[in-house]
Amino acid sequence: MHRKQSVFQSSPPHRSVLATLAVGGIVLISRLAFIGPGLGMDYDAWLLADAARTIRETGQYVGSRPPGYPVVEGLFALLHDLGPWALCAATAVASAVACVLTMRLVRTAGCSSAWATSLCFAFTPVVWLSSVTAMDYIWAWCLVMASWTALAEERPVRSGIYLGLAIGARATSGLMVLPLLWLATRRKNSRKFALACTAMASLLYAPVLQQKGFTWMASFSPGGRGLMDMLRLGVVEVWGPIGIAALGVAAIVVSRRIRNRGNNPQQLQRELMATARMGAFLNLVLFLWMPLEAGYLLPFAGCVLILMGAWAPAGVMGPLAAALLVSGVYSPGSKGALLADLDQRREQEILLDLVEEALVDIKEPTVVLCGSMFSMVQYRMKGRETEWVRLRMAMANRDQLLEVKAEGGEQYLFINTIDPWHRANLGYSLWQVARPLLPEDWREAKQGPK
Repeated sequence: MHRKQSVFQSSPPHRSVLATLAVGGIVLISRLAFIGPGLGMDYDAWLLADAARTIRETGQYVGSRPPGYPVVEGLFALLHDLGPWALCAATAVASAVACVLTMRLVRTAGCSSAWATSLCFAFTPVVWLSSVTAMDYIWAWCLVMASWTALAEERPVRSGIYLGLAIGARATSGLMVLPLLWLATRRKNSRKFALACTAMASLLYAPVLQQKGFTWMASFSPGGRGLMDMLRLGVVEVWGPIGIAALGVAAIVVSRRIRNRGNNPQQLQRELMATARMGAFLNLVLFLWMPLEAGYLLPFAGCVLILMGAWAPAGVMGPLAAALLVSGVYSPGSKGALLADLDQRREQEILLDLVEEALVDIKEPTVVLCGSMFSMVQYRMKGRETEWVRLRMAMANRDQLLEVKAEGGEQYLFINTIDPWHRANLGYSLWQVARPLLPEDWREAKQGPK
């Protein structure tokens, strides 16, 4: 075969097990080093843990937030008593499985860069960061990759079950129904795939439909971020500054290969690339409609890298993986996303310890405005005596808040670190309506978490 066509040669079969162990081990070790204290900086992780605890204690399904994430909530319920580290470590394991499945899928299509493509996905900053917290992004994508791989290996029923589980892990995984249904149709397996997927997703969401009907659809509402904020979330926080530069160089190399008429993909590669293009487009549209979190683009990043890996040899994807790894731990002029997140989680635990102690000591009617830390404080305080305390997020209307405060006759306190957040998002300072719960030097009050 001509050298330019070597990208479409798969790895020798006898190397498959060794490559699987190597990639899975590398990914898992890279995660365990960054699992910090607590459940992560995303307040949804704490909502997931709170729902898991309730399910564990009551045996009844309780959703963490609309529309419900029953697969992850159920798994976390089984692991909850082992502590926050167990939930984060389980997510790390799921990320290693997702990377192995990525390698298997690309190799099944006959591409030689399978191992390098999987490592590119592993070290993309948004993926890496999502892998060390108790969030649902990685769980959902791992199941999507299981579905995609099973379909590529002519197992339509198993593929449909996996995709139904992915939808149960995160409802937006339903976007991948269209590209995978297209692939199933190409393989003349669409009926089995569709029935299995529909049955599994319906079974998982039966408790939600029984409780709320279809009103959960109202939870999907468009976002309202500005252009610069969207670029920060969708570019910098996904790839990192170094990563986006390396991705641009790799894209140029790939585009040159695409223009080379002698480098013609076979049917399996064409199907892989078409499925990846559809998946990338649909998930990008979702993010543009709801630009709330960089994690929404994790499936987009996965599809883009699979698309690139289908064209580029390991000599291109390997250096890209290295650049993305560096981008996760280093950013010009500052720490990388992983190191910064670790510092923030340590400080968060110190703050939560101090808040918990302060709330228990309050002996008069008090409202504590928690802002974005509401779910974290609520989770930590469950089961502790707080008869004098009411926890609230905050009110967007300052005059309404003042009116409620006057009518209630309660003192209002706010958690120190949320005043900048509140002013940026709601337009006024909490100093106008409340006092800080902790002294200004709270960081020096405690040298570490309990």
